Amino acid sequence: MEALGVMPQEGASHWILSLLAIAVVYFVGSAIYNLHFSPLAKYPGPFFAKISGFPSFYYAIKGIRHIWIWQCHQIYGNTFRFHPNGLMINSPSGHNSIYGTRSNVKKAKFYEVFPRNKESISTLATIDKAMHAKKRRILNAVFSDNAVRSAETFVIKHVDRWCDLLVDNVKFDEWTEPKNAAHLTDFLVFDILGDLAFGRSFESKEPGPNPLKAIPHSIASFVKFMYPITKSPIVNFWVWMKPRGLDILLERMKTPETERFENFVQASVAERTEQEQRFQKERIQGQQSRKDMFHYLFQARDPDTGGPAYTPNKLYSEATLLIIAGTDTTSTAMCAIFFYLAHNPRVYKKLTREVREKFGSADEIVGGLKLASCQYLRACIDESLRVAPPVLPELSREVLPGGLSIDGAFIPEGVQVGTSGWSLMHHDEVFGDPWVYRPERWIVDEESGVTAEDVSRAQTAFHPFSIGVGNCVGRKLAMQELLITVGRLLYRMDVKVPLGDSLGAGASELGWGRRSKRNYQLRDAYVAVKDGPMLQFKRREL
Repeated sequence: MEALGVMPQEGASHWILSLLAIAVVYFVGSAIYNLHFSPLAKYPGPFFAKISGFPSFYYAIKGIRHIWIWQCHQIYGNTFRFHPNGLMINSPSGHNSIYGTRSNVKKAKFYEVFPRNKESISTLATIDKAMHAKKRRILNAVFSDNAVRSAETFVIKHVDRWCDLLVDNVKFDEWTEPKNAAHLTDFLVFDILGDLAFGRSFESKEPGPNPLKAIPHSIASFVKFMYPITKSPIVNFWVWMKPRGLDILLERMKTPETERFENFVQASVAERTEQEQRFQKERIQGQQSRKDMFHYLFQARDPDTGGPAYTPNKLYSEATLLIIAGTDTTSTAMCAIFFYLAHNPRVYKKLTREVREKFGSADEIVGGLKLASCQYLRACIDESLRVAPPVLPELSREVLPGGLSIDGAFIPEGVQVGTSGWSLMHHDEVFGDPWVYRPERWIVDEESGVTAEDVSRAQTAFHPFSIGVGNCVGRKLAMQELLITVGRLLYRMDVKVPLGDSLGAGASELGWGRRSKRNYQLRDAYVAVKDGPMLQFKRREL
């Protein structure tokens, strides 16, 4: 048999046992190094997290990694070792040290997992700082103050239509059937995004069949699939393999939901590209192309070459980023707001009084000084973003040569560091009662005991849109959508949770950090994935 090149069974067993022995020796040696000789050996943390990335990966698969991180901070303090080569920091000063504009860090391997190939790297996934700055300048123009102001007309159009549909065919004194806010807000924000990014509404909120109604679900499936990979113990090997055949293999193995989402993005980009090219060619007299987000991306020029800043592949990657960041995060924020309003009658009554006394009609609820003066409305939105941030985990960073000082400790080159937004905004020492939905914490009021110092301390740990060069470029647009949607809906109708319904709420069987029925539950998939709350609506007599 050996002459024929066939290994005897005994020989095969010998090789398998040898490989297993090598693997065991490597793992034991690595564990000993990580526990006793690593520069991070002095930091506390779960035993298995010190020797393996598997715990972080496991909780990412389960969708509760943000809860695990918070639990570990409760046990080990503001700094703990979540990975053999990683530290999680939970302090306002530590957060600023990691994410500040001048921080000596770069984006970690986490971001290199997402691009489907080396030609499709979005601004979010760009590691090189100079290249990121160049791309970010283009996106800043897309989301300029003028662009946000011009977007308001489309936001209002969709919000008003959405409100009409919520109470369609229902009498003034009747409540609607229970509706899942996760679906309702997904469709609203998705349609707004379509108008603002691609020059047309996707009409997903309209009654009747529409294949595009499946896209928000496909987005959730896409991020739930990708996120655990970014936390995998073999993420470095995964990234190394991507240009060496893995991208091709993944393209052939993608799930139906992922394929549906990618096909949708590809079709949207192709349609708008064809429109822009046709307009440039024909130059129709007296007409202007729709200046949506895609228009600015398509027209952007590379300052070095003078040519187009975006290839078709890069347009695809930026469009994917706009769709995910522009829909899921805002929709999650809206769901959280309505959950907490419906579960806190005192807050609900106080907010509706402010909105309904401040404005004479829903049409008056537009951007400007009057809406900005709705102090309690903004406080309710901020408090919802604090207790249920749309981005739950840390934005992973890798320390550059020269190291980094965090809260007085020196962190050497190559270490992964990060701050979980969920944990920081549930910090006991900063907020005192972090699990309580209390919008008043954002408003200085000496009579109620909220001092300027209290508000300032809370603001040091409030970063729902991140900070520094990696902050959310669409934060102003997102806030505009939230203010107008919540304001106009509460002016026109009342909202409540159906009696006995608890979709989206915590429960005792969910465990530590998820037990309270008064807290909105989110699944960690980098961006939050949600379900519920169920809501009923009733028209107001105006």
